[in-house]
Amino acid sequence: MPDKPLIFISHIAEEAELAQLFKAAIEKSFLNLVDVFVSSDSSSIGAGSNWLDRITHGLRTSVAMLIFCSPESIGRPWINFEAGAGWARKIEIVPMCHSGQRPVDLPLPMNLLQGIEAHNPAQIKNVFKLIANKLNSDVPSADMKSLSDAVAEFESTYSVEMKAAIPLITIQKNWPELIQEMKRIGPTMLVAQGAPEWRVTLVRAPLESLQSAGLLKYSFVATGMSLGGGPNTGMSGTLAIESTPDLCRVLQSRCAALKSGPGDLLRRTDAVAQR
Repeated sequence: MPDKPLIFISHIAEEAELAQLFKAAIEKSFLNLVDVFVSSDSSSIGAGSNWLDRITHGLRTSVAMLIFCSPESIGRPWINFEAGAGWARKIEIVPMCHSGQRPVDLPLPMNLLQGIEAHNPAQIKNVFKLIANKLNSDVPSADMKSLSDAVAEFESTYSVEMKAAIPLITIQKNWPELIQEMKRIGPTMLVAQGAPEWRVTLVRAPLESLQSAGLLKYSFVATGMSLGGGPNTGMSGTLAIESTPDLCRVLQSRCAALKSGPGDLLRRTDAVAQR
């Protein structure tokens, strides 16, 4: 029995959730008559398989490629490597733009391809038409609206996370107790009286960054001086922080690992080892 046509999804590790949304929708809509390769999916790369070998096989055998393009992903080497492999084979490549990335703003040579907005139902349907063409089948009556809504939900959290991640990691590193209080308080005003000025100085830059991004408001007013030695010697004052609901959602979900350290969040914002 011949192998099923293979669709290769190229994505960075931070955007695996989005790749999985499309993999599930495509396989369900086409009644598993097409395989979808996603490097973060255990069914695409089985236990014990060589990761690079499986990706190489997928690049060599795929009939079309979907590349998830965001401001975070378009500069990553793996995305460009996989796009180049598809380009060299002259297979159809669709840039799937999301989280603030527009097809018209893609860099060369990516902008020579016919990109789509991944949250647009009509444009999603064009991707399904492409796959149907590879199968010589009709376009399935998939629920494009539900898929586009799921993409939009991902985008809303992901865009905030990318703005907040590095500042939150910096605060976590220099004043972990402050992160815990921000998580505990939620979107109400956090007031820390007697906050040492030297400690506030360590987190001032990330707080400014979060404030510039519209994710919180903060102020610090010096109120006194502590003498006698010890870690809190020097100026102290009142630190007030008011987080937005968007920032609180990031703190409670994506940043759950900040409980004990940067953890997953740090891995998500680094150039991930494999992607």
